[in-house]
Amino acid sequence: MTLVKEWIEEKIKNEYIRYFEHDKFSYIEEIDEGSFGEVIKAKLANIGFVALKIIVKKNSKEKLRDVNNEFVKELKLLREIDHHPNINRILGITKDSKSYILVLEYANEGNLRDYLENNFASLEWNYKIQMALDITSGLNFLHSKEIIHRDLHSKNILVNNGRLLIADFGLSKKLAEVSTNSIGNKKGITQYIDPQCFKNIKYKKDKKSDIYSLGVLLWEISSGRIPFFGCTLLEYHIKNGGREDPIEGTPPKYEKLYQECWDDKPELRPDIEK
Repeated sequence: MTLVKEWIEEKIKNEYIRYFEHDKFSYIEEIDEGSFGEVIKAKLANIGFVALKIIVKKNSKEKLRDVNNEFVKELKLLREIDHHPNINRILGITKDSKSYILVLEYANEGNLRDYLENNFASLEWNYKIQMALDITSGLNFLHSKEIIHRDLHSKNILVNNGRLLIADFGLSKKLAEVSTNSIGNKKGITQYIDPQCFKNIKYKKDKKSDIYSLGVLLWEISSGRIPFFGCTLLEYHIKNGGREDPIEGTPPKYEKLYQECWDDKPELRPDIEK
């Protein structure tokens, strides 16, 4: 903890990251909660609404040292990538009595899953295509930095004033850091996980794993539906080549693109820059 605290205090002093006093925030409501901790909507004077990401695991025996190491890892990564318009920006950090907290850009229209559920009936194809372009632009930027997200799904895509943002980099890594025993290779929402992870326990997620997830997201944008909703034996189904059916009225080039992205063979999936 001491080394982490010293590192953070040095970065604040050197203006590597902005620090906000914790008592300047007015907590409003919880946005999300999961194994990573929680995200809270708050208001900050002179800035407005922000999202506070607390990386403390509830009911966990995980050591505070490990939690703070995760905080530093995500902070470093966010500082490297947050200047792209389709990446959820970090505004700074704060600290309560227990832990450090990330202060993030607040997305006023929630996550993509909820947005599609509430607005799909009124969406035109030109905007659906723009949504797809927003995600691919953000992912292209990540991959250009040799970073893989490893957990792309519609709850990790935010919508802010109509613009889509890739968010939640808790499982993200530099490509060179990924190993066969990395816990992130097995984590995620089943519908979006590279089928190779189900076939080979030692499979290493890579850029093509993100491309597979992108393909599922593009289908979800075209349909407005949760992928494989109600499907039983989901992992078995996907591992054996099961995919969602195209939606009537989908532009042929768009349909072809997401089908190429979710190809079972990683080498046949397109690179993001293409």
